[in-house]
Amino acid sequence: MPIYLNGLMLGLSLIMALGPQNVFLIRQGALRKHAVLSALTCFFCDSLLITGSVAGLHHLLETHDSIRLIMICFGSLFLAYYGFITLKQCFTKKSAPVQAEQNLTTRWQIILLALSFSLLNPHAIIDSLVIIGGGSIQFPGHQKEFLFGVLTSSLVWFSALTFSTYYFSKALTKATIWRRVEFCSGILMLFLSVKLLCSF
Repeated sequence: MPIYLNGLMLGLSLIMALGPQNVFLIRQGALRKHAVLSALTCFFCDSLLITGSVAGLHHLLETHDSIRLIMICFGSLFLAYYGFITLKQCFTKKSAPVQAEQNLTTRWQIILLALSFSLLNPHAIIDSLVIIGGGSIQFPGHQKEFLFGVLTSSLVWFSALTFSTYYFSKALTKATIWRRVEFCSGILMLFLSVKLLCSF
């Protein structure tokens, strides 16, 4: 199998799992609030992590447990906070979703959220730095091809996820359906928060 396809398939197998970053992009796409900016910011963060992993930064996490512990604690706190806020909105807001989330309208707020979901997500960082970095070792001298394959998977997935939820936003943002989306999002965030703490 071509090295590029190896990277593409590994990247897709990791990124398609439903996690905080994907949930964030689904929400922004459905709300049509800076959806493309959100996807580009997430892709930028993933590109940095993936490139760093192929360059050899994966050894850092493999040899320093204290760094992993700090990442897990910060990530768990962030996910718990965001999960709680999402559930609170689900049960308390009475207006339409697009009107009720006017507090997330500026570009900088969206960028900061995208950065948080990308860089305070230990599972994503471990996937990028350890699994992808380890996978690239199999192809000495051809790591650039592997890198481009993984980067392509990230770009394709984020684009597909964002534009599909943007396209179906009218259906997703109906009051009853959106409350279910928010409820599931909040529960998932809290579950991942607990799972992170139990993983160390």
